[in-house]
Amino acid sequence: MNGRTSRSSWIVLIVGLGLLALGVILLLNGGASCRATEMQIGGQCITYGDGASRILEPDDTGRLAGRLIIGAGGLVAAAGVWLVFFADRSIPRSAGVGDRIELARRHGWQFLDVDGDLLDAWSDTPDFGEDQPAYAVLRGYYDDLEFVVFDFRKPETGVLSTAWIVYLPDPTRAFVKWATAQEPLYRRPLTMVGVRADAIVDIAARPHRSTEADAVLRQVRALVEIVRRFESQATTSS
Repeated sequence: MNGRTSRSSWIVLIVGLGLLALGVILLLNGGASCRATEMQIGGQCITYGDGASRILEPDDTGRLAGRLIIGAGGLVAAAGVWLVFFADRSIPRSAGVGDRIELARRHGWQFLDVDGDLLDAWSDTPDFGEDQPAYAVLRGYYDDLEFVVFDFRKPETGVLSTAWIVYLPDPTRAFVKWATAQEPLYRRPLTMVGVRADAIVDIAARPHRSTEADAVLRQVRALVEIVRRFESQATTSS
């Protein structure tokens, strides 16, 4: 759970529990209290000086306030429980962010929590759709080729997944023609490959949560191998 997002969630939960406690106290006491010139002993109010006493009768208004506060506290506490234990885990930025920050630090890669522009050029890809941000973005170089690893939500289902992009050093439509003619591109560890004139992407079926650089780069290496194979064949044919 991401500490940055959970702090406010914990505050909501604590406020809700506090309201519940206050409501219970008001309900048990009935909202009744002795006057300033009296002291409470058990269920009676004793007047200072003459010792006169009267029964401390419950105040219906106080009980009603207690019930209302308990109701409000229950709602706030329930919202806090959902935020702390469920919502924070469903937010893409909090899923795997800590692991990727650490990977970026150890290997000199760049990390960005949210990138709203990364997928603009891929808007025609059904799995990405339009106006989709990328989350927990890792950016670096492998074999002198730029790569990006990120999470995204599929537009139709909202399911969180991970994708890997490797960029060509020089964009060319010949790469698209060559790549789409290969049989097949979907070899392990690749799942679903897409190509553009300047990049190749692999889209996983689920989030990738490894903390090891070797596992994170497995798809990157496979994509780089495809790019290098294209470059080798293009050089040979020329």
